[in-house]
Amino acid sequence: MKLNGTKKILLLGLALIIIAGIVVVALKGFNVSLLYEQHASINLIIGKEININEIKGICEEVFKEKQVIVKKVELFNDAVNINVESITDEEKQNLVEIVNEKYQTEFTTETINIQTNANIRIRDIVRPYCTPLLISGVLIVVYIVIRFRKMKVVNLLGKIAVIVLLTEAFLTSCVLITRIPLTPTLINVMIAVAVFELVLYIDCKEKEYKEIKQ
Repeated sequence: MKLNGTKKILLLGLALIIIAGIVVVALKGFNVSLLYEQHASINLIIGKEININEIKGICEEVFKEKQVIVKKVELFNDAVNINVESITDEEKQNLVEIVNEKYQTEFTTETINIQTNANIRIRDIVRPYCTPLLISGVLIVVYIVIRFRKMKVVNLLGKIAVIVLLTEAFLTSCVLITRIPLTPTLINVMIAVAVFELVLYIDCKEKEYKEIKQ
């Protein structure tokens, strides 16, 4: 298939972006969410209803520029889990004092335990998706082979594979270059894009197939 000037420029741009993504991951590795990196966490059971935004404000005051993720851990909105890159003794003391003053609690640095969480490997994040994707891929291939048996199925499967792989490579490179943290939500979005693209392409081929049968 011959490529015109516009397509050549698009493919060149795509190739450069993918190469840039490879260079970034080679130099800096993947950027993952704080929850998947080695970090410290503290559970605070306040014992009364709390405003999560207030806790976030306290964390910003205590931990300054450090990355922090605050999550509620109880149905009654009376406990939080604070995840932060690292916690010094001074930060722990400041957290205790501010929380005690704000919520009339009686925490001490001795009663609050800091838990160190090890980093999670990229393959461990991706592994749960492998089996479902493999099964889905096999079913899709079987459907295409049966449905479009009167067309050049091998060429069709090749085109679909190239389109999906190039799109995912492009999206992955954009994520790497912009240093967006890798999370399950991001993985789900990328899978959704691939599914949407696949459905759209198959729908177009369905129309062509109907014309051939006619």
